[in-house]
Amino acid sequence: MNRNRVKLWALAAVFLAAGSVSAREITVDRGAYALQAQESGSGAVTVVFESGFGQGAGVWKEVITGLGEDYHSVAYARAGLGKSGSNGQPKRIDEHLADLTAVIDTLAPGRKVVLVGHSYGGLLATEFARRHPDRLQGLVLVDPATMGQRHAFRQADAARIQADDTSLRAMLPPAMAADYAVLIEQLDAPGAQTPQTMPDVPVALLTATQIASEPLFFEETAQGKALWKIQHALLFSGFTRGSHRYLDTGHNLHRENPAAVVSAIQSVSARPWSPAG
Repeated sequence: MNRNRVKLWALAAVFLAAGSVSAREITVDRGAYALQAQESGSGAVTVVFESGFGQGAGVWKEVITGLGEDYHSVAYARAGLGKSGSNGQPKRIDEHLADLTAVIDTLAPGRKVVLVGHSYGGLLATEFARRHPDRLQGLVLVDPATMGQRHAFRQADAARIQADDTSLRAMLPPAMAADYAVLIEQLDAPGAQTPQTMPDVPVALLTATQIASEPLFFEETAQGKALWKIQHALLFSGFTRGSHRYLDTGHNLHRENPAAVVSAIQSVSARPWSPAG
């Protein structure tokens, strides 16, 4: 039996036996508003979680439980989500990065962290790594969005992407629809592209490969998934150290296979790294 598969099964057993790790509520002051964070565990390694678009801290519950008390885990809700406040204005990528920096400075002052990001949170984690590599012990990207994906998708099927945008905006509450409009404005900008080079930090990139039987959006189609994989391969090629795994899950990989994310976190925080590949 594959050794990695055995390891993942063992981690899954830990989830069943461990139960929830108690969390402590922490407020991060941002002047005009406050961010609500949760921290748990007391280990030497601090892991900071950045959630996907519209998602709060709770989506990481199974992963944090898998890490247990041996890690210091920090999850939070971005401005306007969950219990976190807002100044009432849609936030751009740079503003979300400033909030993430404040969370790290507050809960891990002067320490390097393992930064974990899913989807849009993965894009934020990637951009944080480019700007603040000195703050990172490692980087885990869970089916991340990329700066260049919208250009690739629109080139392949512009009409479908426009229709998807219209459908998604109609589904979202007004404040989130405004956030989404600001996000796609930035990703559609002429200069937006997936980074060609990344800082020398160890990375574990996890790519979800499932194609939906009834796709709601372009990314869930066979064509969209193929472009998604290309974007991830391009992103990973910018790193010099790390691993890239393809997993048979949907986009919410961290909820469908939390053991794989736990394993990725452990790998970037616990062992010497060889060249990426």
